[in-house]
Amino acid sequence: MNTKRVSFGLAVLISGSLLFGAINLEKADALYEQDAFAQTQTELQKQLKTASTAEEEAQVLWRLARVMVGLGDDLKDDDKAGKFAMYEQGEAYALQSIEKYPMAMGYQWKASNIGRWGQTKGPLNALGKAKGMLEDLTQIVNSFNTLDSTDTWYVLSSLYDELPGGFISFGNKDWAVSYMRMAMDTLRSDQFKPGHYKKLAEELYARNWNASKRSKELKKMEQDWNQASSNLEKYRYYEGKDGGKSKPFYSPVTLDKMSDRQEAVMVLTYALQKEKVFKPIKPSDAEDLSDIKQLLDDWT
Repeated sequence: MNTKRVSFGLAVLISGSLLFGAINLEKADALYEQDAFAQTQTELQKQLKTASTAEEEAQVLWRLARVMVGLGDDLKDDDKAGKFAMYEQGEAYALQSIEKYPMAMGYQWKASNIGRWGQTKGPLNALGKAKGMLEDLTQIVNSFNTLDSTDTWYVLSSLYDELPGGFISFGNKDWAVSYMRMAMDTLRSDQFKPGHYKKLAEELYARNWNASKRSKELKKMEQDWNQASSNLEKYRYYEGKDGGKSKPFYSPVTLDKMSDRQEAVMVLTYALQKEKVFKPIKPSDAEDLSDIKQLLDDWT
């Protein structure tokens, strides 16, 4: 399972200015982007003491929820107790943020901490939290109508990919791919996020549709895309929004002209090419890039 952190670069666009009457969050956000999570936490706790309105408190609290994901991810995999404590504290911060002043970021980082908790626990042991996590993500895309958040789509994709389907739970591998495509298409030009590339490639490689099956299935999805009534439902079929005639930014051909596994290799190859021109590479990104190189060796 992918346990890499997701950074939320769209926070400024969604939540408003970084500068408030009594708080200044620029330093905390800059530290967070450097993976300096302990320093970020210290700075945010200082800012929380100076917050003078419910909205200011909420802005600090969702950022504290965000940094707990990073702190938990940095712990060793065998330190499950430590990870659980970090993610549970992160969920608590997010809940406080939502109570103070509901905004998309509060729900985002509540879902992210719950998701990390579930990945650490194992999907079959975390099914009880899955429904609540989906409700939080649904709030973001339906109630807040936030569609340009790459990390919301990433978490939605992970949720549907990692949960079992059928009578056990609501997992769905095809919907996971559509949500992950949306995560890729909402990346900003200044974002790299190699973990996104890896996630899409792994989902495609596991699904393993040939080009003929892809063409037929994507045409079927187009009708569902056109008939869906909510954002959450509609973007389950994003992959087939135009019957497979989309051309991904990393591909010279449209979706209906290649197989899943051909595209998976293409996605990873593009990520390694982008690595050469995208600086700086954060430690967490370097780990994903190492995994990508290994996957390419295994698949080609």
